[in-house]
Parts: sequence; structure tokens; C-alpha cells
Amino acid sequence: MNNKITVTRIETTEQFENLREEWNTLLFQSPEKNIFLTWEWLFAWWKNIGQYHNELWLLLFREGDTLIAIIPLMMSRKKMGITLRWLGNIGDPDCDIGGFISINSEKIIQSFVKYIYEHKKDWDVFELMEVNANSPLTQQLLPLLKDSGFKLRQEREQHYYISLNNQTWEEYYNRLSKNMRHNLKRRMKRTSEIGNVTYKKYIGDTLTWKQFEDMFALSEKSNFPDLYKTQQEINFHKSLFHFMQQKEWIQIEFLYVDDRPIAFQYGFCFENRYEDWRGGIDKELDTLAPGKLLMMLSLEERFKRELQESDFLRGIYSYKLDWNPESREFTTIQVYDHTYLKSWLAYWGVKYIYPTLKAWMRKWQKKKTTPVAETHHQNETTISSIKTRLFNFIIGLKITDIFHRLIMEDSTLLSSIF
Repeated sequence: MNNKITVTRIETTEQFENLREEWNTLLFQSPEKNIFLTWEWLFAWWKNIGQYHNELWLLLFREGDTLIAIIPLMMSRKKMGITLRWLGNIGDPDCDIGGFISINSEKIIQSFVKYIYEHKKDWDVFELMEVNANSPLTQQLLPLLKDSGFKLRQEREQHYYISLNNQTWEEYYNRLSKNMRHNLKRRMKRTSEIGNVTYKKYIGDTLTWKQFEDMFALSEKSNFPDLYKTQQEINFHKSLFHFMQQKEWIQIEFLYVDDRPIAFQYGFCFENRYEDWRGGIDKELDTLAPGKLLMMLSLEERFKRELQESDFLRGIYSYKLDWNPESREFTTIQVYDHTYLKSWLAYWGVKYIYPTLKAWMRKWQKKKTTPVAETHHQNETTISSIKTRLFNFIIGLKITDIFHRLIMEDSTLLSSIF
């Protein structure tokens, strides 16, 4: 029996489409699984959004004829003074969790790092977004990348969730703060004075495209009014609806006053968990906190369904902390090749230039509330730091340009540098 692990790169949408059955067979054997790693979510995003501005870099790992791992990647172009080839997760920035699909990470992790190393001239920055920081795969991956000579940059973030096991809704609700419970009751009373308050959940056969249209209309009155405006975005959600409705993975919940929707939650029921992806409220009723009222009713319903947990997914928002959540640590890993000039400049810019500029912007926004003498001293220090780093960064870009011009006629040398 041939136990050699081979790596194949899938580059066309047609090849991606034909992987559906094999993909999900592997996913449901994998210890790490969520809606954002399903073929349905990733293919819907790629078909309707991703393929128009990115190149497919979907990696399949086989042991003999058996598929043992999938790493869903794509190549993008990002401008940071220079245009960078950015290798990262399919679905970025819409997916909340990234990662690998593998039944045995130990078998494939060395093959993956070797593949990335052998193809390091094909990318300038390699990024894995929002992967579980404590998963065995992540723990094995980081030292191997460092041993291969890459420079790493990590950003950590907490994902909040509510465990629904071993407690009832009443027990959980009574552990919320006294102030939280008081506010929920008061706002429910005030909302009831406007009209009849009802909660409705749409999933499976009860979910139709009308609920999506109602959600899009309500979103126009919310904090992100342009979220569902483009035809590509609408088609993406149509594909999700088509792929997931009968599986009962996709769910939309509304809070109504009479027949008027005033809040929605849009998420996924997957592997006995609820993944809370997006939400919105009618900002005309913001003082009534309709989002919190809907969350209260939604959580009560999830307890009754005996789901395992309700996951808030990514994003550090204060409203999540009101619900006494637990947390998991996720990390975004950026990989740079310090022996390659363009990648090194990208690392230097991301690590030093952009944080300095952001810090300067924060100080500039506060300068009106700072005494004049103190402001003058802070500005001199900040500007001096920015000038030094920008000067060095620009010199680096100039050197890159000079090298580029000097070796224009030597395509072999050009490809080895750029």
C-alpha cells in the first residue's frame, strides 16, 4: 500500500464544485468543524464573490487514494505601497473562522509546511485567519513555520460563546446581572406598549426567500445599511439558502412589533451548536434595545431545543459580555519570508509603519482635549518617529524599484526576487 502523501492544488471553480460529497465526508470526520469549513458555505462564497478578484489555491492532501486533508486557500492582491500577493483563507473577510479540514493533523502538517516553503516565491504574505489557537494543528504548525526560517506575526482574539449544557434557561437567566435582568424587563414592557411583541424563528421548510428580503430591508435601517446591496452579495445568500435550507443549517430569527420587524439574527445551526453570524436592528427603536430582547428570546428557545452552545463567533463587542459568556482564543497568523525582499518589506511595514500611523491618528484625534504645551511635545515625538520609519520604508521601496529596473531583462533573476 502506498502511504505517500501527495498535495494537489485545485485551481478552477468547476473542480471545486465537484468536491462536495468528498469534502463533507472528510469534514464530518474532522475534530475541527464549523459552518465556515463546509463545502456549502465556502463554495457559495467563492462562486458568487471570491472568484472575481482572487485565484483559487485549494489544497488537497491524499494518502494513496484517500483524501485526508483540505486547506481552502486563495490568492489575492493587496496594496501596501507595493502590490502584494496575499495567500489566505477562502471567504476572507466574510468568514468568522478559518482553518484546515483534517482527520489527522500530524500526517499532513509537515507536508503542508514543505509545500508552502517550496512555493514561497509564489506569494509575498501567507495568512491564516481566525484559527483556534489551542487546536493541535495550530500548536504543531507554529514551530514548523519558525523552523523553516519564516518570520511570523500573530494577532489574538477571544471568541465568546454561551454553554447551554447542564443548566436550564431559568438557571442561566437568574445568573445574569440584576441590572441586566431589570433592563430586559423594562424594555420589553416599553416595547409592548407600542404593539404586540412576537418572536419568530425560520428554519427548514418555514424558511423562504421572503425572510431574506425582510432581513435585507431591515438591515438598511441598521448600522450597516450597505451590507446586502450588491448583486454578488445577494447571490451569495441565495446560494447559501439553496444549499442549506433542507439541511436545516441556516436560520433567521425576527422580533416583531405587530407585523413590523424591528430586529433580526442570521446564523447557522450546525453540529448541535448555534453560530450567530449577523444581526441588525431598526435604529429608530434603538432606545428599546430590540437586539437584546431578541437575543433573550433566542437564547431561551435554544435552551429548549437542547443545543450544546450558542457561539457569538468573532468580534470583541461589549454587548456580548452582558450575557456572561465563556471564551476561546483564536489567532490570525501572518507568515513572511525574510530572505525575499518584497516579503521582508511587507513584514516591516505591517509590524512598524502601520502601527505607528494608527497610533499617530489616535493621538491626533485627541489633540483638541490636550493642553497646548503637552500637545506640541507629543506631536514632535510622534512626527520624528514617523519620519524615521517612513524614510526607511520609502528607501526600501526605492531599492526594490532600482533592483526591478536593473534586472528587467533577466527574467530568471527577476522571478527569484519578485
